[in-house]
Amino acid sequence: MDEIMLAKMIEAINKHIAEKPRTLEEMLKEDFPTIKARDGNEYLIEKKELEFIAKYVDEDDWKRFKIPIILEMTEIEGERIIFVRDKLHAEFIKKAFGFDRFSDDALILYMYELSTIRRKLRTATQVMFKISF
Repeated sequence: MDEIMLAKMIEAINKHIAEKPRTLEEMLKEDFPTIKARDGNEYLIEKKELEFIAKYVDEDDWKRFKIPIILEMTEIEGERIIFVRDKLHAEFIKKAFGFDRFSDDALILYMYELSTIRRKLRTATQVMFKISF
């Protein structure tokens, strides 16, 4: 499989990613907050997840904190690694879950740690797949 085909495959896999993230502040005001994905579907974000996030994020940052939280999965030397590149997202995960492994301003997670986050934030997080050539 050539690089172009592989890139198109990954792009197709990532169609569930939000077209335009929304702020925690605006979503907390809604009874049924949703996110529109690149594939055109609309996904409900559970209110209890937003309230959980709000407990760990300073209220002053609610207008800058974007939903969904993107967990970028990639493979490095045969091991799957998850990066959290958004600084507010990384700080939230550090406070809420205790993960504190940073490199080049990104939080690094291992696969076994991903399930802890996804179990608590099933709708407010999205896993994005990324490949490096």
